[in-house]
Amino acid sequence: MKEIVNVSKEWGIGKNGDLLVNIPGDMKFFRETTKDAVVIMGSTTLESFPGMAPLKNRINIVLIDDDKKIKQESVAAAKAAREAGYKTELIYVHSIDEALEAAKPYPPEDVYVIGGATIYRIMLPYCDTCLVTINDCKDKPDVYYPDLEASGEWEMTEEGPDNEWEGIHYRFTTWKRK
Repeated sequence: MKEIVNVSKEWGIGKNGDLLVNIPGDMKFFRETTKDAVVIMGSTTLESFPGMAPLKNRINIVLIDDDKKIKQESVAAAKAAREAGYKTELIYVHSIDEALEAAKPYPPEDVYVIGGATIYRIMLPYCDTCLVTINDCKDKPDVYYPDLEASGEWEMTEEGPDNEWEGIHYRFTTWKRK
């Protein structure tokens, strides 16, 4: 299983309930990488998508702690996507064990944890690879991803070339558990 995330050099991922920075090249990488795969997220992440719709052509596993957090807009959007011919599923689970069980029928290399911060943190021990886009955004984050470099448990195995978007430099990296 993998995590996929965009972080600042300080491992920041968010500010004021939103992404720290929204880089089109990174969003394209995310879409292409997770298409036809399984994505695991928290309810806040799902609710941040346009119309609270699950991601199309993906199995969306959403961790919630209370069934009252199930949004009918999300359920209706998943149904509408299927009716429009997209391979879109929306599965709500209540624990890490249930999330892992829901993902079990799929190859581990096709399962991606996509946030938010709490879900990243609790699912990281079950992952062996992290796809990390590192950017030099100067905004001060208020939400952070675990610092893989400082943990001593991970090593960067791939580092792509420098890219730039509106003055923000970023590069794609791959981290593997040691």
